[in-house]
Amino acid sequence: MLQAMSTGHDGSLATVHANNAEDALMRLQTLASMSEIKIPFEALHDQINSAVDVIVQLTRHADGSRKITEIAVLDSHGRDPYRIVTVARFDAQPMDAEGRINGEFNYLPLPRKIAERLYMASQPIPQAFGVAESAEQLATREAN
Repeated sequence: MLQAMSTGHDGSLATVHANNAEDALMRLQTLASMSEIKIPFEALHDQINSAVDVIVQLTRHADGSRKITEIAVLDSHGRDPYRIVTVARFDAQPMDAEGRINGEFNYLPLPRKIAERLYMASQPIPQAFGVAESAEQLATREAN
């Protein structure tokens, strides 16, 4: 799966069982390293950085519902350390009187690289997101 995603085929989709976006990358790395084909760690890291664009986290809540709780993009490349940027997060509220989990999405600025890809595909950037101005802005946001 990882090799197919790295060969230039746009539009792959895979399911990885993990607790958050960072865990999903570590799980993918672990699963790929368990294959019969032995790939050096650096090459595997490079493949994941080039193959994965977006991680969508689904969570099963106490009321039994499944909701998207995080949308993150991988904003690193090559052998860089993984740089995961959350662009949307579901903030759940306590269960209501009917026993349902409600909440709202908080949208954060898209990394410039992702915004440019949308622009080149003639896709508008939804107003809820905005675009991060620089790596410093992303670092400041992640620190908060």
